[in-house]
Formats: sequence, C-alpha cells, structure tokens
Amino acid sequence: MTEMTSDLLQRERMAGAMQATQERRFVNRPLAHVIAVGLAAVAVWSAVRSAQAAPPDWVEAMRAVHAKGGSTKGSVSQIGDSITYTKAFLAPAAWEKPERFPAAVERIDFRSINQRKGPEFGNYSGWTAAQGRETIAAVLAAEKPEIAVIMYGTNEITKGIGLDEYEKNMAAIVDACLAAGCVPILSTIPPYPNRPGKAEAFNGVVCKLARDRKLPLVDFHAAIVARRPGDTFNGTLLGKNDVHPTGGKNLDFSEENLKNCGYALRNYVTLQVIDEVISKVFLDRK
Repeated sequence: MTEMTSDLLQRERMAGAMQATQERRFVNRPLAHVIAVGLAAVAVWSAVRSAQAAPPDWVEAMRAVHAKGGSTKGSVSQIGDSITYTKAFLAPAAWEKPERFPAAVERIDFRSINQRKGPEFGNYSGWTAAQGRETIAAVLAAEKPEIAVIMYGTNEITKGIGLDEYEKNMAAIVDACLAAGCVPILSTIPPYPNRPGKAEAFNGVVCKLARDRKLPLVDFHAAIVARRPGDTFNGTLLGKNDVHPTGGKNLDFSEENLKNCGYALRNYVTLQVIDEVISKVFLDRK
C-alpha cells in the first residue's frame, strides 16, 4: 500500500469516527433531556402526592386538645354575631341532613345546634368579639363542646373597633376553648360592601391567629370572592349593599346555588371543615 493510500484510509477512519461521535451525541442529548424531564416530573408528582397525603398542620395540635377530654360527643358551639345567630346557619341540618358530609352527619347533634341561638349561647345580632369573650366561659361550661365555630369582625368594622382590640378578644376566646379541650374553628368574615380592604384587614388577624395556634380555618371570604370576584358578590352572595349573606336554599350545595345563596355557601365551607376535623382529629369516631 502506498503512503498516500494509507494516509487516505486513516483520514477516512478519523472522519468516520468523528461522524459516529457526533451521531452518538445527537442521540444521547435528547435521551438525556428526556430522562431529566422524566425525573423532574416524577419529583413533582411525588411532592404533590406527599402534600396530598400529609395531614393539615393543625391535626396533631387539635388531637392533643381533644385528648384533654371533658367535652360532650357531638356538641358544637356557635360563637358569633348575627351571621351566626340566624337560623339559616347550620340549623337547617336539624331537619334536612346535609349531603357530602358523612362524618358530620354521623356525629353532630344538629338539633342542639338549632336550639343554641341567642346571647346565652354565645351568638347574637350586633355582637363583637368583646361580647363573645365575656360569654365564652359560660358557654363552654354549659355546652361542653367538642367544636366551637367562631366568627366575629363585621360589627367591629361597623363600630370602628381597632385591630389590636379585636385580636386580643379573639385570642382570648380561642385560648378559652383550647383550655377546655374544645377544638376552635375560626372563620373569616365576608367582604364589607363599599368598604374595600376593611374585611381583608380583619381576616388577616384571623388567619394569623389560626397559623400561630395551629387551628382549622373556614375561609368564607375566599369562597365568596372565588365565586363572585370583584364586587359581584354585592346583591348575590350578600344582600345588596348589606353585610349579611343571602338566604334561600341553605343546604343546596349545587355549584349554581353556591354562587347565589350566601348562607348555603357558608354552611358548605363550614361543614367541609367540621367534617375534616371529625375525620382526622376525633380518633374515637369509629
């Protein structure tokens, strides 16, 4: 073989090797990318599944509260103002069992909820958290509740009561419940028509208290604005230029009714959280 022929063969081999290397890189690069994307997707899926499987951060704290004992099985206290005092809130379940919430229906004495309406039961028109604080000890002693649903704040806005005073009174109510072995469920207040930002400021206090004390929370405000954004809640889920939810079919939880009946929406989101508390906190329910 001549020297020129040998050189040509060597060059052809080198060119072939370079082409093969480039082809491998072309093939392997997409494969590596696919593997990386796949691994990332698996990681995201695993994180989502873990988040879904993990109980809310209040579960263990509320189990410890309930373990103190002293409460009456199925007893629920209603602590609040006129939005709680009304018979449209939870009371209809005394004669019409709500769908979708089997744990609540099995455990809760809805007949007593229907009867527990008035100042001696911790709820009344025009009340602020100050009145709730004054009466909470007597309510807890008389009703021995497993759960207390608590919502004040609307009348604080009406009466010009400051956030600091509101927070002190709400914290006192919550701490009394915790000491008595009662699980407090806090609720945000609905929007206040034509007073932008006011309800949100008070709800900030409620949410902070729920985080700090590791309490279950009913975000009624968020449920309203999710279904009626902007000010479209005014005259639909709330009375026209009114702070009170609208009534009607108060246990109809169809999506259409939940966009138009304020008390149906409040009952729905409240029963969701009550049902979750019973299912995850009350280990004696079976």
